Amino acid sequence: MSYLFDCLLKTTIISSISICLLLLLKTCLFKIFSKKFNYYIWLIIILRMLFFFLSYSIDFTKDVSKNYIFIDNFTNLNNKINPTLDVSFWILLIWIIGAITSLFYTLSKYLKFNNLIIDTSFDVEDVHINHTYKNLLLELNIKKNVPLKYTEELDSPACMGLFNPYILLLDFPYQEDKIYWILKHELTHFKNKDILIKFLVLFAKSLFWFNPLVYIMSKKINEDCELCCDESVLNNCTLREKKNYGLALLHAVELSRLNKAGLLTTEFNKSNLETRLENIIKKKGKNGILIGILVFITSCTSFLEINAQIPIPILENIPTENTEEDTENTGYSFSKTVDYTYATAPEEYRKKYEETCRVLGKTPKDSDLIEVPIDN
Repeated sequence: MSYLFDCLLKTTIISSISICLLLLLKTCLFKIFSKKFNYYIWLIIILRMLFFFLSYSIDFTKDVSKNYIFIDNFTNLNNKINPTLDVSFWILLIWIIGAITSLFYTLSKYLKFNNLIIDTSFDVEDVHINHTYKNLLLELNIKKNVPLKYTEELDSPACMGLFNPYILLLDFPYQEDKIYWILKHELTHFKNKDILIKFLVLFAKSLFWFNPLVYIMSKKINEDCELCCDESVLNNCTLREKKNYGLALLHAVELSRLNKAGLLTTEFNKSNLETRLENIIKKKGKNGILIGILVFITSCTSFLEINAQIPIPILENIPTENTEEDTENTGYSFSKTVDYTYATAPEEYRKKYEETCRVLGKTPKDSDLIEVPIDN
């Protein structure tokens, strides 16, 4: 239990610092990189949060003589274990209840909305739209069958569905030169696995529901998702084609209505519209692969725990000539002890130590110190 609490606390601190740092870098240094880089760099933080329970230890030791042992944690087998639950247990209990409630609420809302879309949507019969759609599937090399349907339950055209995806259009008349860019935008979302990333963000938000920075991160990821999709759609396009795409974006906004519940979808809407229109005419930035690899390696090191152990001398002959005198003067008597590590202790002491760790919710380590009275 204490291990889980330590991992959660550690990840909360690391992720909070990482979010603040990344938001800061996006305002200056990361502006020179592509929108794709600025979008996918969030995945490093998301994965670090989802795998918060992972931890790897590295022990630094060195060979010493038999009169020395290594010490890491003190555990006295003569101490009575207090069965009362500590504060960390109640904090973990509140966290688990909050995480389950948040995840259940969001997923139930999504499933209800998804079922509504399936029940009310209907096939697109427009010949030109279907022809354009089939050509785009070939152009983007999408071999999976992704149905195209009309719906009246969304704010704008969207891609929806994790395992059974489909493209949704509003039942409105679309201009021929606009529908191409709208469909290409949504199919690019599908090809980039943006729905999967939205689900990963959802799980991260549910696990760290108590951290306000996670909600800021989620909003920023949605904005970067649209900018990345715009960049992918317009890759190698002419200035005229970029202009047509911008007009298609404005056209979709004009047709939009009030959003009823666009949950876990990628919508062709007016989200961050001004910024998106500005970035349409900008040149693509640097790919930033080396920076991404460096950030990923740095993130992996946060899973490591380094244990440096110090050799402590133990004398074979303990002087006892003043023991009785010291006892009479102080009124206290101290029993002599022998220290073992968990790796070198006799079997009976190992079993007792394992029992102690089980009650405390700890995992025994080879370097843990076991203190045993000589009288035993």
